[in-house]
Amino acid sequence: MLEKIIKNRRSISKFKTDQVEADVLDEIISLSAYAPSSCNTQPWRFLIFSSDESKEKLNKHIALGYERMKVDLSEKKILGKVYENLLTFFAQYGKFDDAPVYFLVFAKKYDAPVFSQAIQFSKNVKIEKIAQESVETSVAMAMQNFLLVAHEKGLGARVKDGIKFLLEFEDLKKAFYEDFGIEQEWKLISGIQIGYPLDSEKNQKPKTRRPLNEIRNFV
Repeated sequence: MLEKIIKNRRSISKFKTDQVEADVLDEIISLSAYAPSSCNTQPWRFLIFSSDESKEKLNKHIALGYERMKVDLSEKKILGKVYENLLTFFAQYGKFDDAPVYFLVFAKKYDAPVFSQAIQFSKNVKIEKIAQESVETSVAMAMQNFLLVAHEKGLGARVKDGIKFLLEFEDLKKAFYEDFGIEQEWKLISGIQIGYPLDSEKNQKPKTRRPLNEIRNFV
């Protein structure tokens, strides 16, 4: 059963207009939270955008990130036609599609009892970086749970990373965090769109996977 769910899951971009019930979303998040986490920190946080107003506001923030990046590249004299076309494509692709619900997934700052205090006391930036990367890995595993549970429930989902462009500009990042009341200690990991997929999306043929001998080595 699990093998079938893993192999049949697809990234979905076209959705029915049906809304996703709040209790279904809660169940998906609850099961996502059974992912392993560093020192049981359970660092994941899910921010839900389900109203047309909140989704539109989010996409406006995403668009600002792309526009600023385009200006940034232009000022550095490296925005040729190829770059411009590529960024324009990503600006459209990176926005959330017309899905009933958007999620942003965050990793909270590493805060394991005793260990986090020891790291702070050491004032070792390298150790602090490794600790923070560990909670981000934990969130990535929770996201995989999210995608698989959503598929098992007949929903379609797609990971969306387009919002990360605005994070490269402190003023845009600050405005985004303030607009949605996000605490600064939360680091944005990615976005996910979710809804009931159109039949044409559900019937996508699976993408060919690289053969086993190309993705593993014995040492």
